[in-house]
Amino acid sequence: MLSLLRILVVFVATVIGLLFGYLNFQSAPIDLLVVRTQAPLVVLLAAAFVLGLLIAVVLFTLRVIRLKTRLSSSKRKLRDAEAEIDSLRSAHAGNA
Repeated sequence: MLSLLRILVVFVATVIGLLFGYLNFQSAPIDLLVVRTQAPLVVLLAAAFVLGLLIAVVLFTLRVIRLKTRLSSSKRKLRDAEAEIDSLRSAHAGNA
């Protein structure tokens, strides 16, 4: 049942995307300060979407790397604290 639902969602998304592309195929001007040209609006929208997606992936990856670094640092501190507790327990047991 779940796979049928997934197929249906993909199909609906594809139809919406194709319809969106068909309805937005008129040409639009592009001015990049040094270059002026014309391109179909759907191409511009797709390029903006892909560029935004790539930027999001890069930012997400950087965030994950930073969090993994913090996690490994915290794990190291925890190991050190546990080792210190064990040494204090053994020293206290030796004094008693």
